[in-house]
Amino acid sequence: MVLYWMQRRGMTRQILADRMGKSLSWVDKIRAGDRQLDRLSVLRQIANVLDIPLVTIIDPEEAERLRTCPDDREIDAIRHALRRYDAITNVFRTDGDVLPEPDLAKLEHAVRFGWMAFQASNYRVIGKLLADLTRDSQAAVWQLDNDERRQARTWLSWTYQLTAATAFKLGNAQLGWVAADRSIQIAEQTGDLTLIGSAARRVAHALSATHQSNDAVQLVKSAASRLGPHLRSADTAFSSAYGMLLLKGSIAAARLGQAADVRDLQDKALSVAARLETDRNEHWSAFGTTNVLVHRVSALADMQSGGRAIEAAAEIPRGDLMHLPRERRASHLLDVMRGHLQTGQRDQASVTLLDADQLAPQEVRCRHLTKQIITDLVRSYPRGLTPMVGVTKLARAVGIPV
Repeated sequence: MVLYWMQRRGMTRQILADRMGKSLSWVDKIRAGDRQLDRLSVLRQIANVLDIPLVTIIDPEEAERLRTCPDDREIDAIRHALRRYDAITNVFRTDGDVLPEPDLAKLEHAVRFGWMAFQASNYRVIGKLLADLTRDSQAAVWQLDNDERRQARTWLSWTYQLTAATAFKLGNAQLGWVAADRSIQIAEQTGDLTLIGSAARRVAHALSATHQSNDAVQLVKSAASRLGPHLRSADTAFSSAYGMLLLKGSIAAARLGQAADVRDLQDKALSVAARLETDRNEHWSAFGTTNVLVHRVSALADMQSGGRAIEAAAEIPRGDLMHLPRERRASHLLDVMRGHLQTGQRDQASVTLLDADQLAPQEVRCRHLTKQIITDLVRSYPRGLTPMVGVTKLARAVGIPV
């Protein structure tokens, strides 16, 4: 356990030894498991040095939970990178500040890697990546000129969008709001309509996540109205960004119970998807007919129409679902699970939940929304009845008492 957290914190043997006030040989004995750490004072000191809760070392279940998802220190590092105003404006830059050397090829590789991790529901990897990626992207924008600066701004906007998307998954709406706001400001500076459309989608999500779904719907309608005329000559990337913007608006409308807006926005998205002829993943959008149908299920679950959500899910060909990224498939299973729970089908809800966990454990165990879903499932059982063993284990793994 100590070795794992040393590696996750980027801490060498020497650094741990120095901070513990011990020798390298003492650290090596810990790493080799030759020394029993049975003194609470030593355990507490190790936990403090590694910046982890003491319970992480003592409780195997808590240790496994924290290993699965980004922890508070990693989230704080991302938040700090976003709030560094010296990286946004020269007004606050200190004299002698040395910026990382810009490397556009490295930035592009890191951004693409981050989005691949997101679509694989690997939020722990993203948590370790984002702080440095944000700082490097910001530094590149300040140091480059002309076309290279425009490229750097593009990667910075995608970095902010990745931060926003991850923050929303983890239930940190405030962090997601800041990242979404940054993303659209930078996107507008590039003049890239595809990037602007995608960033507008993140802002709509931020509004919805902060209980401003009505504003989110209006933003999507306004943005779609301005971007719509470009569809006639659009490439697949723009069409995908535009379609996903419509779908995000439909989810915001669903949370308001506005069935007419949901239907209208999703019908328009379906029309855009039909133009593409096949499911695509342009700029990590996973947009296509299948994703429109998946969002239909999600919207129905949001409107507490569980029976219709299950029916809509049954109409999606399984083979088509397999073309979607793991994150989207697991999220879809959670929506189907909500449909089963809303119709009182606890056992089927449990099976679907466990299927999602098997497919993408971090999608289930790291998402704030999932914890509420599992809590609802556990509480749905009458006194004297308990959930199946797998659900009980999963609930305990995410910190829900059963």
